[in-house]
Amino acid sequence: MNYNFIDEAAPTLDTTIDPTGSVTLSNGIEQGDLLTDNFGARSVSVSIAPPSGWSLDRVVWTSGGTGTFAVPAAGAETEHPFQYTVSQNGTSQTASGSFKIKRQSDGDGTGD
Repeated sequence: MNYNFIDEAAPTLDTTIDPTGSVTLSNGIEQGDLLTDNFGARSVSVSIAPPSGWSLDRVVWTSGGTGTFAVPAAGAETEHPFQYTVSQNGTSQTASGSFKIKRQSDGDGTGD
C-alpha cells in the first residue's frame, strides 16, 4: 500500500515497529502522491516521523538534500530514495524508502 497525499506542501511519512521488531514505513516502502493544478507551492518538504517512543536520528536522501524537492512539470514524476535511522534506549533500526512526487497533467498536452 502506498502513502498518498494530494496537494500537501509538507507531508509526513509515519513509521512503525513491525511484529518482527524492525522499523518500517506505516503505509509501505514506496510512497506515492498527486499534485493537482490547484497546488501553488514550488516545492514539497517531506518529513519522517519516528515510531512512538523512538527518536529519529538520521535521514539520508540518496539524491542529496534535506527532503525539500522541486515540484516537477505537469505530467512528470520524480522519485527520491532515502534511508532513515531511529533509536530507542541504545537500540537503533535503519530502513529505507522512496518518495515520489507526481504533478497531474494539465490535459492540454502543453505541459504548462
